[in-house]
Amino acid sequence: MASWRAKVRKLIRGALALSLLCAQAAEPVLLATMGNKASVSFGDKPVTLSVGQSREGVKLVSVAPDSAVFEADGKRRQVRLGQGFFAPGGGEGQASGSANSATLFSVGHGHFMANISSGQGTVRGIIDTGASFLSLSTPQAAQLGLRIDRSNPILLSTAQGRKVSWRGKANSLKIEGITLYEVDVVVSEGNFPEVPLIGMSVLNRLQMQRDGDTMTLKKKF
Repeated sequence: MASWRAKVRKLIRGALALSLLCAQAAEPVLLATMGNKASVSFGDKPVTLSVGQSREGVKLVSVAPDSAVFEADGKRRQVRLGQGFFAPGGGEGQASGSANSATLFSVGHGHFMANISSGQGTVRGIIDTGASFLSLSTPQAAQLGLRIDRSNPILLSTAQGRKVSWRGKANSLKIEGITLYEVDVVVSEGNFPEVPLIGMSVLNRLQMQRDGDTMTLKKKF
């Protein structure tokens, strides 16, 4: 009898440990795509995965301009920008709205993300009131089809050191469907920033109202 009870207690402890592990595992959320790479959040800071690489049991299989295919536990799923791997139809951070307003939902830790679209592509950026401009890496700018004049480079001081960058304008961009014209942008050489920063050159044109885990953007002009 004692042996049987010990086995039951062991099974219960194992089940509880597995349950706790599953509860602590963060759902991977697709933040951005860059060529054959994807920026993915696992509940902490974003990480960049190349096709074929894995993290926390999730493997990146392929990348498209606005989505990626992941594999976990032998199952594959196409995940769109801002969508979580386990979300049934749309992941946390998905937005809704009209041509002049949009509602964003937190992706965790008080962060909000929005799709940045042009006629040629879409990337997903993070709302950053501490950034002066819409900041993009060269692959992200290329994905949006932005052509930047490189005749007058500038040096930006970042946490990763000084980066060669260029200032320019995007003739037309959509932030979650809200169309903005003549948007000031800064494009940096290489893969910095890993995730586009939606800074004040965009946010100054929008009214922002936060209510808990939601943020509403409304076009000013």
